[in-house]
Amino acid sequence: MKKIILIILTLINTSQILAQSGGYAGTFARLGFGARGLSKGNAMVSDLFGEYSGYYNPALACFQEDANLSLGYTFMSLDRKLNFIGFAKQFPLQNKKGGAGISLSWINFGVSNIDGRDNDGNQIGNFSVFENQFYLGTSFLVEENFAIGIGFKLYYSKLFEGVSTTSIAFDLGAAYKVTPNLSFGFTIRDLSAKYKWETNKIYGSTYGRTTENKFPILINFGSSYLLPKNFGVVSVEIESVINPNYEDKSNGIKIKSKNFYYVKVGGEININNYIKFRAGCDRIGLNEDDFMGSLKPGLGVGIKKIIGKNLLLGLDYAFQLEPYSKDAVQNLSLNINFKL
Repeated sequence: MKKIILIILTLINTSQILAQSGGYAGTFARLGFGARGLSKGNAMVSDLFGEYSGYYNPALACFQEDANLSLGYTFMSLDRKLNFIGFAKQFPLQNKKGGAGISLSWINFGVSNIDGRDNDGNQIGNFSVFENQFYLGTSFLVEENFAIGIGFKLYYSKLFEGVSTTSIAFDLGAAYKVTPNLSFGFTIRDLSAKYKWETNKIYGSTYGRTTENKFPILINFGSSYLLPKNFGVVSVEIESVINPNYEDKSNGIKIKSKNFYYVKVGGEININNYIKFRAGCDRIGLNEDDFMGSLKPGLGVGIKKIIGKNLLLGLDYAFQLEPYSKDAVQNLSLNINFKL
């Protein structure tokens, strides 16, 4: 049994490292959300000129006039699966210049086909693990073009039978539309997020132990510009990844982790009223030893169709390269805009 859990721990950590440098807990929650975000290099913290997602900034929902429902499925290597569902909507308040917004989302990640073997090397079956993020974001317009928001997250993950964990985390965000063509955004994400694994149920009080894995804290600041004649939008963003320090409680040794700093860039071009092309690059390293180490360039296309007066259907596709993997990440997302 111990060997099985060690194998699963090794494989899930390997999949995280291959997906994104660092290997810290909660990697799945830092990959991005939906085809539009992935193809634009995840430079979305300030993008007020398209479909919004509270995943990137809880304050953005204040600017989502029509209700937006998005569903996405991601094709990944190493038997990984990543699925999305999200909703965002602005709700006017009595004050005509004021308003509120709400965003909901669920991210599901899993690794399947893990080869389980006993201490003699005999195969005893295939195993799988999963991680989930449930999100509720609320936002308010402080002024007509300035919004603040807070996001509440519930993480639920299962590593093995009897080994699971839950955690509550918070996001803080702000968005400011300086002019009709220029906007800024800021967030602090995953405050207090951590996994706490307990194996007493499997090993007993003698050999069981409690392991705590804290998430990195992400600080993002960016700007987006709507090109003249609604030709498209370009975005640039800086991300600080504040990694948790490691502490060995058995001997009191603390090891300071290295923080990372990245640039994200992305753009979207409107070919006509129905087709959009997108391109971007995520995680351009600013650390002197990591300029290319985590680079994730992406491309994408979006097609939309207006149905009647109150319904708009969109189908988005993203193709994104990731470091250390021979296969690209591909995402298909369905976007439904409708009036409530």
